[in-house]
Amino acid sequence: MLRFLTFAVLLSVAWLTGFPSIAADSPLQTLLDVVPERVDTISARQTEQLETYAAQLDEWASLQWWEEGQPETIVQTVRLLVDLKADIDAAKDRMLQMRIELGQLTSEESNHAVLRHYLRSTSALIDLSGRLRARLSDVIQAAAYFLDQHPDHYEQMLQVLIDRRVDIGAIVMSFMLFDPPPDSGYVGFTAAEKYRVLQLINLTHQADLVPTVAQFIRVEENPALVVIAAELLRRLGLPQKPRPGTDPKLPEPAMLADELAGILNRIEPQRLSDALRDNRRDLLSWLDQRHRRGIVEEVYRLGRLELRPGDWLLMRNPSPYNRFTNLSPGLFTHVGVVAAEVGSDGIRRFVIVDLPERSATVPATTVDVYLQRTLHFFFVRHEDPEVGRRMGQAAAAMIDNPAQFDLTFQTHRIQQLRDQPLDDRLIHTYCAGFLLICAQHASRPRDEFFPFVESPAGGHTASNLETMGLSIGEDFISPTGAIFSPRMRIVGRREPMYDPAREVQEAIYDAFAARMISHPLNPSPDLRQALRQQLAAMAKDKPWLTRALARVNQVSEQMDLEAAAKAATVIEILDQIVQSSLQEFTAAHSAIVAAPLEDAARAQMNAEQIARIQAYQARHPELVQQWTARTISARDLRMQLVNHYVQLGQQQLDARFFAE
Repeated sequence: MLRFLTFAVLLSVAWLTGFPSIAADSPLQTLLDVVPERVDTISARQTEQLETYAAQLDEWASLQWWEEGQPETIVQTVRLLVDLKADIDAAKDRMLQMRIELGQLTSEESNHAVLRHYLRSTSALIDLSGRLRARLSDVIQAAAYFLDQHPDHYEQMLQVLIDRRVDIGAIVMSFMLFDPPPDSGYVGFTAAEKYRVLQLINLTHQADLVPTVAQFIRVEENPALVVIAAELLRRLGLPQKPRPGTDPKLPEPAMLADELAGILNRIEPQRLSDALRDNRRDLLSWLDQRHRRGIVEEVYRLGRLELRPGDWLLMRNPSPYNRFTNLSPGLFTHVGVVAAEVGSDGIRRFVIVDLPERSATVPATTVDVYLQRTLHFFFVRHEDPEVGRRMGQAAAAMIDNPAQFDLTFQTHRIQQLRDQPLDDRLIHTYCAGFLLICAQHASRPRDEFFPFVESPAGGHTASNLETMGLSIGEDFISPTGAIFSPRMRIVGRREPMYDPAREVQEAIYDAFAARMISHPLNPSPDLRQALRQQLAAMAKDKPWLTRALARVNQVSEQMDLEAAAKAATVIEILDQIVQSSLQEFTAAHSAIVAAPLEDAARAQMNAEQIARIQAYQARHPELVQQWTARTISARDLRMQLVNHYVQLGQQQLDARFFAE
């Protein structure tokens, strides 16, 4: 019997086979021994050891495989990696608990050094967790393929994922929900097997699978499974109806209340058990309320998250800004605040309110859509519910207010908003300053939220930022600073997931930040950018030009347009270098794993595609030879390509910005 396996599963198998485990002892304990248990054990040497042992454990995990023809060892390998990731996540959680004790340190530079070592250690564990999650994803996909002809062991593996509530397992195994195309020769999974997958998704609360569950509801013919999946969608978090006037470029909801109600209404109740009939009736009542009124509860549930107004969102995306201060590497690069808002259509929504660099107003975006922007985030909540409520009110009051992003990153002007109504006021600050406005509205002291004031990283940083039209104020705070608040509790987060393309981006941004410390910056604008800077300088005395430039660039007319143009010159070039390196890495990687290019594959490509693949293969002949001979692992191939294209990006940085 041929079971239906998705292309992703088959591709994973092609990637991973042929590299059996070396059966060496796990270096896990060596790593755990250098994870600090107390603040006084955090040091530069401890941090360096942790980073070294984390890399060794990642390599060891990449070599764990099974002997051919032994299905029982496949299940053992999956269980081993599940346990390994759980041990690392437990260590990561212990590290995060130390943040409260660290937040009580004084602001001497020696203590800032301890904070930096802590941030490096925590970042290393977060990164390792993401790498193990990616490895586990690959291994589960391959295991599903190899165990397809061993149903008892397949069931054992699925039970491991259910018992241990492996969230990445839910994502991987969700392919079982869908039947193969007619006349494909494949056999779909049974209703009982599909139910097991729905059970796994429910236990892991995997909100990333909302679109998958929605699509399953649309295509599944078994009415009982449709009702069960509809209840699951409610628990995972049925997408919210978009706000009136929502940007059409934002992702559309996977399914709304009216569509789900329509599907349930088409199910004949007599085809259901008594329990499912009651469930269907309750769902239809709930969906009617959601359609007419929105979210009426005081808590918004999305996967594992249970969010309240006033919760802070701390997120991390690849950015050059997380190493510009003495509190680095920054764990987070942007922020937002949860608010409950009743729109002009009478629908109540939970939204994220934030202050982006390029916006003339304070935007609000439904939580479920906003969180699609970032791969790694934390939600934190003040321990006093009244403080949280007032911060949520402040965030809601600022929605659609005029906004001016502060390129000098000052917080002193926020004092002007103390005890003042926030409706319609100009919000002139930056992302972390937006958090401070909300905290100030709750009448709590600043150091309760941000225990440490930050300063430029040193070296040439301050002068280089000035060259870019930026500066760091004397009272600067960053998104990362909030993690040390002794009064804010972590109430939710997304598990990290390693992505080699993201590694390329972050490595080049980090190299730029390091050069900003060690070398003077030479922006070297091109003709278009130089002209833009000249126009921005001229606009200081010409209001009509100010209005035109602000409108074109979607920023406030009050913004220092000349400073913004200087910053844009550097950031645009930097982003171009990063994107070029990322695209080159992706293309080279795809070309090498396509080797050898068989006739069947060629038949699916045009001449240009074939020539492009051959060009990248010619650029990396040794890697192509090793890959086709199966003498290099997928991990080592990836690492060599990442290092190669990061180095190329760094060379471009030096040539464009930091030439001697």
